[in-house]
Amino acid sequence: MLPDIPSLIKMFLIGPFPKGPLGGLAINIFLAVITMASGFILGLFLALGRISKNIVISRIVTCVIEITRALPLLLIVFWFYFFIPLLAGRPLPILLSAYLSLTFYSAANQAEIFRGGLMNISKGQWQVASSTGLSYYQCMIYIILPQVLRMMLPSFVGFLISLFKDTSVIYIIGIIDLTQIGIMLSQREPDKLIFSYILVAILYFIFCFILSFFAKRWEAKQLKWFK
Repeated sequence: MLPDIPSLIKMFLIGPFPKGPLGGLAINIFLAVITMASGFILGLFLALGRISKNIVISRIVTCVIEITRALPLLLIVFWFYFFIPLLAGRPLPILLSAYLSLTFYSAANQAEIFRGGLMNISKGQWQVASSTGLSYYQCMIYIILPQVLRMMLPSFVGFLISLFKDTSVIYIIGIIDLTQIGIMLSQREPDKLIFSYILVAILYFIFCFILSFFAKRWEAKQLKWFK
């Protein structure tokens, strides 16, 4: 018997929504976008802390970044899902746990992207910027950061695609994402095992390909604008 393709695709795309929580591919996209954005902001502050002249701040931030980047994302998800509720004295919603763990992971990795860009800015740029009478933060916002974003744009785009694929680990804490739906279908109907995992792979590939295509076009426009 052939599977009901339209209903299955709908389940893989949005999960049980609207009769249940949003799931499927939609939840992976949602988490990738919001954790990339929040990680971008937090990562900038971490990068500034790492290159800070204050040795205490620099070493603490460096330690946090290096430990986070050295650990598997799955372990970070477990930290926020199991340990934070113990410290807080009450359980966290699983979606919030996923958001916090992915944001923390995203921030640590984007901090290194920022740091790489900031380290490539010559001291002469800082000296020229400060000679105009701008404060440190004004120099950073109006002169340094635009150059960093221009140089590191391919790295940010590549990390966004990687982060989207990494969201597949959130199924382990019970979120009904694309991977979880594939597992559920293959276990409930073993005759559809191959079909379900092929469909999961196709949906991941399609979104990553579309994201990569538009990201490259956007990147080309931005680089053209900066010239």
